[in-house]
Amino acid sequence: MKTLRYIITGIMLIIIIPLCKSQIPVTKEQVITLQSVTKNASNKLLSESKEILLRRLAYMNLRNSQITQNDTKSELVITVKDTINSETLSDILLIQGHLNFFETMNAQEVLKYFGKQSSGCIQDAFTLLHLRDTIHLKSEPILGIAGAKDTISINSCFSSKEIRALLPKHLRLLWTTYPGDNKQYFLYCISSSDKTFNEQNIIESHADFENPEPPVLCITFKEKVWKLWKNETIRNMNKSVAFVIDDKVYSAPRILGEIPHGKISLTGGGFSKTEVRKLVAIISNGTLPLKFTIVSNN
Repeated sequence: MKTLRYIITGIMLIIIIPLCKSQIPVTKEQVITLQSVTKNASNKLLSESKEILLRRLAYMNLRNSQITQNDTKSELVITVKDTINSETLSDILLIQGHLNFFETMNAQEVLKYFGKQSSGCIQDAFTLLHLRDTIHLKSEPILGIAGAKDTISINSCFSSKEIRALLPKHLRLLWTTYPGDNKQYFLYCISSSDKTFNEQNIIESHADFENPEPPVLCITFKEKVWKLWKNETIRNMNKSVAFVIDDKVYSAPRILGEIPHGKISLTGGGFSKTEVRKLVAIISNGTLPLKFTIVSNN
């Protein structure tokens, strides 16, 4: 009987030990080559971008990393030996960090600008947006929802000269960066008429992990815009204000009361602890002067 018990225990250990090992993060080397979208980018701007990216990586505790600058090809070659997720690493390297807090517009009011337009791509775009699923959101800034593969067709339609001519210049239609539970993205109606609340007016940002869920992104504006922000929150009481980075909506909180001292606490559907740390690393270390694309990822 003892022998049988030992055999069973041994089998359990053989099964359990590999499972435990699979949970241990594996350090791997990632080599990513970034190339400036601007051809023949200046050495100075490449160098500035390199320093900003090094600070971002350091904030994420990626100490075992280095960046090599290739001025001839306008490239930065990043080598990271750590456990970081490749998607998170790509975001840290590619997001420029142009940040804004924008007022939103009522989706039902925005629909009126299209009138009875049925020519061209409009009807197809509205079908892809599942307007019938969002029509009950009468006072919301969400024009519609769509899957990732459909956002390209919708963008192509709404950015055409024919459609832009129907819409006011300050109206922008921007997608959320995080999908919802059904893996669909929300298209927000944004008013870009006021660009006062941007990265240049932020003095500090940090992550708040005091409560297990949800993690909080905290942002503080410089004192010179406190009064403006207070007036902004009063003017948009019970309305959504969109938190936008590089033309992607990261959060659109509803203003429930005036905010007099320029301090903001944000949560969102995609705000994991890693995501909040990533956003703080981007906000706290400056905006990239160049836009990059990944040309190699090994």
